[in-house]
Amino acid sequence: MDWRGGRGDGGLRFAAAREFVEGYGGRGVDGFAYRPPGDYLFRDESGDVWWIIFQESDDASNNSRRRGDVLACSESHGEQVHVRVLASDVGRAEADAAFRQNVPCTFEEAAEIAVRIRPA
Repeated sequence: MDWRGGRGDGGLRFAAAREFVEGYGGRGVDGFAYRPPGDYLFRDESGDVWWIIFQESDDASNNSRRRGDVLACSESHGEQVHVRVLASDVGRAEADAAFRQNVPCTFEEAAEIAVRIRPA
């Protein structure tokens, strides 16, 4: 698991190689993190913490409209990263707008927002 500054937009990227990822069909993750107020991690009802990220599709560079998945990735320090797909094959602009307009504070709120994102 790794996190680092984004492309100058103030965001962070969350990344984990495929051998450390469980629940995403054998793929690794590398995406931009959404933020709850004051943090980068979303806490769920059980007290576990999650990164919520937008993972661009492999073929997104060939498309003027970036598409991908909204993922929940477990916080991990040297362990497996557990991934839950919250929204699949959605537009980056639509996902960013949904999280900007609703500003979730918890994992459950983020999951509800992601489910409502309509494919572009």
